[in-house]
Amino acid sequence: MAIRYYNHGKFFSTSQITVGYVFIVCGIIFSFYRLSALFFLIPGLFMAFTYSGSILDTENKKVKSFTCIGGIITTGKWVPVNTFTHFIIQRATRKYSTYSRGSVRFDMNVSDIKLLMASHDNSRKILIARYSNFEMAQKEKEDLSLVIFGG
Repeated sequence: MAIRYYNHGKFFSTSQITVGYVFIVCGIIFSFYRLSALFFLIPGLFMAFTYSGSILDTENKKVKSFTCIGGIITTGKWVPVNTFTHFIIQRATRKYSTYSRGSVRFDMNVSDIKLLMASHDNSRKILIARYSNFEMAQKEKEDLSLVIFGG
């Protein structure tokens, strides 16, 4: 397999994605009354369908970390693999906060395992994939180490 695709998930938090879907629905419904309401669709599509990921080309020894804006436009640049020397497995916890109308804070913690490709001094890192458990990340790390670095 020459090219491996890794999806990192949605770019925005769940509350922002929900607002994106609301914008899409409101834009479609209100466009029956006024055509300028279609402008709700643009930020709605942007918020609801933007995701991030990475592409690893094992044949040409390149990696690309990208963001797909609105599910249509992909941004990111290819980086040669020889600038990286090893893989790192890290536990990451992301925290999404939302406030209610009564100024009550709602926090949602998402914990996962990240597989990163890093340079020799760890100054440059690229996220390769996210996993739910350590064993899957370790297995992918060993597999990619054989394919990319030869051992």
